[in-house]
Amino acid sequence: MRSVILPYRQLAIAQLALVLLLAPLIALWPRAGMAVLVLPLPGHSAGAALWAKAQGLPLTGRGIAKGSLILIGGRQYTPFSALGAGALVFAVPSSLCQSPSNFPSANRQG
Repeated sequence: MRSVILPYRQLAIAQLALVLLLAPLIALWPRAGMAVLVLPLPGHSAGAALWAKAQGLPLTGRGIAKGSLILIGGRQYTPFSALGAGALVFAVPSSLCQSPSNFPSANRQG
């Protein structure tokens, strides 16, 4: 009996591990029109800005980490293109994207 139960238990653990890995990736995967946080990788301090400029994404504000940016994705892209430029891209809720009042925003009128 033990030999029959063990493969099912291993399969259940493998499925749980897969769900725990994929759920955050799906939630943080950037989509067109969403706010994104772009973090430069160590050694690529300009990676976030260079990638954003190459994609033509409007700057909304600065992120919480040094060199990070908050952008609004205007079209579909993959985070892998940012990785090649030395940056990581994560989707963030728009409610968390609040720029300081002294930061020039692409969305601010005037």
